[in-house]
Amino acid sequence: MATSSSLAARVGRFGWYHTIDLGDGVVTPGMFDHRPVLDRYRLPADLTGARCLDVGTFDGFWAFEMERRGAAEVIGLDVDDPEELDWPASLRHRVDKALDETKPERFELARSTLGSKVERVVHSIYELDPGVAGAFDLVFCGDVLLHLKDPVSALERMRSVCRGRVIVCNPIKEFRLARGRALAELDGVDEFQWWITNLAGLVRMVRAAGFARVTAGAPFELPATGGGAWKGLRGVVEGHGDEEGMRP
Repeated sequence: MATSSSLAARVGRFGWYHTIDLGDGVVTPGMFDHRPVLDRYRLPADLTGARCLDVGTFDGFWAFEMERRGAAEVIGLDVDDPEELDWPASLRHRVDKALDETKPERFELARSTLGSKVERVVHSIYELDPGVAGAFDLVFCGDVLLHLKDPVSALERMRSVCRGRVIVCNPIKEFRLARGRALAELDGVDEFQWWITNLAGLVRMVRAAGFARVTAGAPFELPATGGGAWKGLRGVVEGHGDEEGMRP
């Protein structure tokens, strides 16, 4: 077993997206720390026996958290090749992709250190179907939709494997004079983001994907050390699939 100092040295070799407590005083220096607002994400406290999917798992924070809450099986879905991501053409060849290139190594370092049994599956969300990894009681998607050209198609693919509930979190924006309307802002030029909606827009997208019963939590601020469009206000929406699913 690695000592605390050797583990800290291995962690220090990478930039990290998620803040993960690896034990023995070693915490990954992530861009985002979800721990102070964990209760805002509507995850059931008890996932005993559930089969869960973490879409865009990155360093694995949410996958490990679902496992910690008792999930019987957790799949972390991601892609390895940064060029497979929906980069805007204006940014594709001039941004540092190091954070995406080292995802597999970071995930495995965290997984092995935590003694986790989470399985990482390399697959595009756009091609997700029951034949890839089966069906899930809980599908979690955190801060992924803003990076997709076609977020509704991605939600439809999540719907195809969801037999319980989906939890979707995404940066949101409050538009003046929205008056309850579902609104969105398009970038795809200056930032690696596409559609940023208000909370009503996020609800609308989940409903459009086929989740008939959709509820939303109150927006909240996510602590972040990084800047850009990904810092700040978050919305969390919950949709139910074929079965009632687990209640929080």
